Amino acid sequence: HTEIMRRQIFILLALSVGLTACSNYNYYSVSNKKLNPNYKSFAWLPESKSKATKEYDNDIAHDKIVEATSTALESRGFKLNNKNPDILIKYTAGVTTSTKEYNEPARLVPRVGFARGRAFYYYAYTTPYPVYVGSELRKMRVKEGSVMIDLIDRKSGKVIWRGWAEGEINNPEKAINDIPKIVDGIFKKLSA
Repeated sequence: HTEIMRRQIFILLALSVGLTACSNYNYYSVSNKKLNPNYKSFAWLPESKSKATKEYDNDIAHDKIVEATSTALESRGFKLNNKNPDILIKYTAGVTTSTKEYNEPARLVPRVGFARGRAFYYYAYTTPYPVYVGSELRKMRVKEGSVMIDLIDRKSGKVIWRGWAEGEINNPEKAINDIPKIVDGIFKKLSA
């Protein structure tokens, strides 16, 4: 009995660590309707039609986005066809800086005071002003990255599906290396 319980606890711990380590991105998609089942092929719009900010504006990031997107589409039955595609693809990848607000709890810290030649100990708040709510508001500048992929009907020129991911970026190198996982997460939102 205890061996089975240990295995179950170990599996749950492994799953929770694995799920939290995967990604801190949120995934979204929009579409007017389900994809037409007659769509069988795709092609990429010229690179100049895709947009990227300086963090993603390099050959490595571009190749990772193209390769991961092509792989995701091929795994869903689409074929690359540059001569007569049903769907055209473009991407937008960018990083913006924003300000996030965090509430930090008010903390009491030990202090030492001296009176009449003797030391005495007391506790005081970390901020010099009274804290009425019980927390301190702290603002922090963070970088947020996003990758957006558009599927465009070649005949009408309209976007038929858009999927994107947004998340905090602490390390630009890791962000570029995570592109395949991010693109895979985006295409999990595609219901074909």
